[in-house]
Amino acid sequence: MSKKNTLSNSPKNKSEDDPNDHGTLLPGLPGYRTRDGRSGYDPIDTPAEAAYSAGTFLQKLFAARISNPLSLYLLGGLGLVLLIPLVLAVSEVMHGARFPLDAWILFLIAGAAGLAIIINFIRNFIKTFFR
Repeated sequence: MSKKNTLSNSPKNKSEDDPNDHGTLLPGLPGYRTRDGRSGYDPIDTPAEAAYSAGTFLQKLFAARISNPLSLYLLGGLGLVLLIPLVLAVSEVMHGARFPLDAWILFLIAGAAGLAIIINFIRNFIKTFFR
């Protein structure tokens, strides 16, 4: 028996409706690592899918159209929670307190994220309730 014959008799079945055969799934998209004939424990596909999911979450957090009022108010609250430490730090500096550089870096990163979320909140609030 040749090596070619043993490879063709492998127990892995090709499904007719495997979406990857048609090129609809790409590495990193949800469902790619668990497609037909895969266990889902691929050391490359698993982090790629996690990165895709995190990127989708961040994109929706900072730039998505949100029309659900509860989600909209939670988004505004998150923006305020991230922006308030920067405002308080600036207020303390105006009264003479000093902060180390690493604290300023943390305040500025959180404040920039909070400002972006507040802008997204205002834009979605106007589009939801005033149009």
